[in-house]
Amino acid sequence: MAETMANEPKISIKVIVDKEKNRVLYAEADYTFVDILFSFMTLPMGAIVRLLGEQADKKFEALGSLNNLYYSLVDLPECYFITEECRLMLLNPRSPSYDRSTELKLKTDDTAPTKYFVCKDYTCTFSLFKFSTCNTSRCSKCGKFMDQEIHFKNITHSADADCVGCGVFVSDITTFIVTDDLRVMPHTPGCCIQSLIDLGVTDTSHLEERTVELGREQILNLLRLSLQFSSPLTHLVGLKTPPSQVLESCEQGKFDQYTSLKKEDSESSKMVLQVSLQKSTGKLLFAEAEEDFVDFVFGFLAISIGTAVGTLMNGNSPLLCMDNIYRSISDMSIETCLKSQDVKDILLKPHFGQPYSSKNQIFPINGTIFPKMGLSFYESDDNCYRMWYDNYIFTYKDDIDRGYTFNDPRIGGEFFKRSKMFMVTDDLLITSSLSISTMDILIKWKVPLKDIERHTVTIGLEEGLKMLKASLKSKSTLTKGLENQLKNLNQTVDVGS
Repeated sequence: MAETMANEPKISIKVIVDKEKNRVLYAEADYTFVDILFSFMTLPMGAIVRLLGEQADKKFEALGSLNNLYYSLVDLPECYFITEECRLMLLNPRSPSYDRSTELKLKTDDTAPTKYFVCKDYTCTFSLFKFSTCNTSRCSKCGKFMDQEIHFKNITHSADADCVGCGVFVSDITTFIVTDDLRVMPHTPGCCIQSLIDLGVTDTSHLEERTVELGREQILNLLRLSLQFSSPLTHLVGLKTPPSQVLESCEQGKFDQYTSLKKEDSESSKMVLQVSLQKSTGKLLFAEAEEDFVDFVFGFLAISIGTAVGTLMNGNSPLLCMDNIYRSISDMSIETCLKSQDVKDILLKPHFGQPYSSKNQIFPINGTIFPKMGLSFYESDDNCYRMWYDNYIFTYKDDIDRGYTFNDPRIGGEFFKRSKMFMVTDDLLITSSLSISTMDILIKWKVPLKDIERHTVTIGLEEGLKMLKASLKSKSTLTKGLENQLKNLNQTVDVGS
């Protein structure tokens, strides 16, 4: 273990420390560190929960209610999913830019490389042109498992494929300054001086330069700290010890982004919940939901941080440092700092891949499709394409640009079987209704039966966005998402009593 730690890649940054106030003012870094910071935008929230859950220091739970949501998915019986592959995909979401992130000098996401499988029956393989990323998927033609691993090459060429340079997202000829709250800008004397002025520094004799080496564990720690504090670099270098329970609030301004987000036929996107309230306090005890709402909420795990704070919250999320990274990317110039417009688009809109999107997804974001994948082949003298496949050579003249497409494991665009009921707590702990004892619920809440009242509420775009925002920081996701409806219900209860 010690040998592995010694041999792992490291990167270094230089931090400027205010010794008098015991804080980091900013860091000077090259493209390797900024590439990693920007890659945070592409991480699905489910991947963040898993990665931070593997850390030795588990004093903190990242992302509010999303820990409960992720581990509810882990514990949910397999029989509730339409296919086994649906469960595996939801537990291991990947953004379309996953392959790029594997080129980082320090790989934050340790998810195994994607494997591709086709049906062993070559007649199915060459007639359907379908592949799967899971060996438990069944061929739609013959019904057999698609468990023949095969190597593909991506035949969808990126616009920046020929860009010169070692950086993944940013230019390797540019250096940067990164403020304590993770604002990133090109390194120039003017920017450094202005940053010091903005921070109220008047006496430079109190400043000190320190070089800090970072490995993968430190980068994961930085990710965790950036989700909880407005000064993650100061905490990272040990100038402040994070409290074990009290989390620093990074609450942003009023969230009303739903007013500018439109979705066609929004009325048809409404979902229904049965909520149980304590009449005497107005507290939401739990909700009963069908598969459409559960399908939608588990979809939070597949949404990348960049999509949540950018596309859906317009840079006004409760995650200050993530908002700052997003704005930094938005303000950065092409070629001078970012490698291409294609890269900028990927970072600002890292929407989840198509197979992670449910038809019950009510957010106005479109999942990107899997790129077309071409079989590894060589061209023979007779201008036919040949390939090795399961110890045979097959020859075909089909247009290679057609490519292989993903074998969708969903049925009707859904992950869960119909007519299933679930119980959802305020902090997004989801369990199947069959596995819950009513008596256990009553004992847990210690609420008299006469003090419980059930109501019907609806979930649309506004409620969904508020729930997503609340889930990033709060343990009261349902209450915050339904605050307007619950307020009206409580007023009705008060009048009735």
